[in-house]
Amino acid sequence: MDDDDAIAIIGIGCKFPGADNQDEFWQLLVNGENHVIDIPPERWNNDAFYNSDPDAKGKTYVPRAGFLRNHDKFDNKLFGINDIEAERMDPQQRYVLECVHMALEDGGITRNMISGSNTGVFIGFMNDDYKGSAADDLTTMTNYSLTGTSPSIISARVSYVYNLLGPSMSIDTACSSALVAIDVAAQSLKMGRSSMAICGGVNSILSPELFIPLSRARMASPSGQCHAFSANADGYARGEGCGIVIMKKLGNAKKDSNKIWATIATDCNQDGHTATPITAPSACQQEKLLHQVYLSNNVNPNDVQVIEAHGK
Repeated sequence: MDDDDAIAIIGIGCKFPGADNQDEFWQLLVNGENHVIDIPPERWNNDAFYNSDPDAKGKTYVPRAGFLRNHDKFDNKLFGINDIEAERMDPQQRYVLECVHMALEDGGITRNMISGSNTGVFIGFMNDDYKGSAADDLTTMTNYSLTGTSPSIISARVSYVYNLLGPSMSIDTACSSALVAIDVAAQSLKMGRSSMAICGGVNSILSPELFIPLSRARMASPSGQCHAFSANADGYARGEGCGIVIMKKLGNAKKDSNKIWATIATDCNQDGHTATPITAPSACQQEKLLHQVYLSNNVNPNDVQVIEAHGK
């Protein structure tokens, strides 16, 4: 898409299991590495929660997931955050700050360049494991417990650290949160509400609690692997990490001599009551969305070479 109103990605940053940055992630993909591992004891004692029986009350049949390295390490001084406040921050806030730093660096964008700008921040999330663990001992709570556990601060802290004056939103639409965040960011750019957008998604796994209802619902894979489009499909594997992209309208990116990774087109829909139960995806709505994306962006479906789908 060469239209100057197209949305361009001008910087990327990420942290995923087995990869602390984009270069390591690319090498991981090239090597075909699998970093789904047995749940490490430093997260929790999974033996106390594991049972292969999917109907065992208070238990989960999931033994494996994808975890970040050094999840508890954070250079808070880099972001002007004092030690006491850093101790009370949801790891998701930390991951986002770190990946935003990487994405800005990748795009050759300095703090001075964006301070006071109409840059928007749109971050997708869906879990808040830290909030539960932070409430274990009420006597340890401080004023920083408010900002440290609030989902709204996942995005707002980026705006605060970098002095960004555009819209700032933490968006939860379950599994589609990051994609919806990018779509909202794209619309903000097209409408002129944001001159640049920082957006992406984040997840942190700190507790076995969510694994238990996922096991009851048979949504989680007992093998800890995704087998998409396979007769062996038995649910999805959980993982933590963060991915951030910086976006501008293509015309502005070219004018500012930004590095351009790619241009993207977005769209969104909702299933309504076209599938049952509420957690089931609607095939007809997915088909309608694909037609809508192809048509509105003048894309011939026969030209599509790769499709990435929800791994379930």
